[in-house]
Amino acid sequence: MNIALEQQSAASQRPHLIQVTKAGAQVSGSEAELNFLRSEFERQHWLLLPDFLDAPLLDLIQRKLGETEYRVVDRETGVELRPIDCTAYLATELLLNSPKLFRAIEQLTGCDTVACFSGRIYRRPPSSDYFNRWHTDLADDGRMIALTINLTPEPYRGGALQIRSSRSRELLCEVHNSAYGDALIFPVDERFEHRVGQVEGTTAKTALAGWFRSKFDPNSLFGRARV
Repeated sequence: MNIALEQQSAASQRPHLIQVTKAGAQVSGSEAELNFLRSEFERQHWLLLPDFLDAPLLDLIQRKLGETEYRVVDRETGVELRPIDCTAYLATELLLNSPKLFRAIEQLTGCDTVACFSGRIYRRPPSSDYFNRWHTDLADDGRMIALTINLTPEPYRGGALQIRSSRSRELLCEVHNSAYGDALIFPVDERFEHRVGQVEGTTAKTALAGWFRSKFDPNSLFGRARV
């Protein structure tokens, strides 16, 4: 099993090559740098993107999240809290639906052409009442690459992404995305199942999670506009 702590630390020391700001997505990596990251993605089946959201955008998101209440959502994949006011998510979704970002994700992962991104913001307190079951994210809605962004300003314990083999149930890696504003991407693939581990300690984990898709999501901003 690869606990992925050393790789995460090394990745965090690299300058950001992809960053989303209030002005849009910025891709500063060279062809060689992006190709190297693609080889890392293919080797370990995940990739950490340091400083994926810049500080002013994070400040805006936190301000809006601090103004809303949360509701319990119980789904097949687990139980979590979601903000009632979706302004923070919708503003970020708008910025994530960037052709420039789509082309970078395609280059980093080798996935098919990205049509849109959609997802949600969730919170998991450090309680056994909130959990995530093993699942694949496979669906007929074109999900190709999963994205999770850490929106927790304070350090939290647990809550690591765990990826295992669907066939053997062998745990392949456990990745701690603990830096505020960092993102993780990993493939939606029948070979792998994943879950987010139990959050521990006293601080809840808040994250934005979703998928780069090959089809438009009719429930997203861009999907509704096309409908």
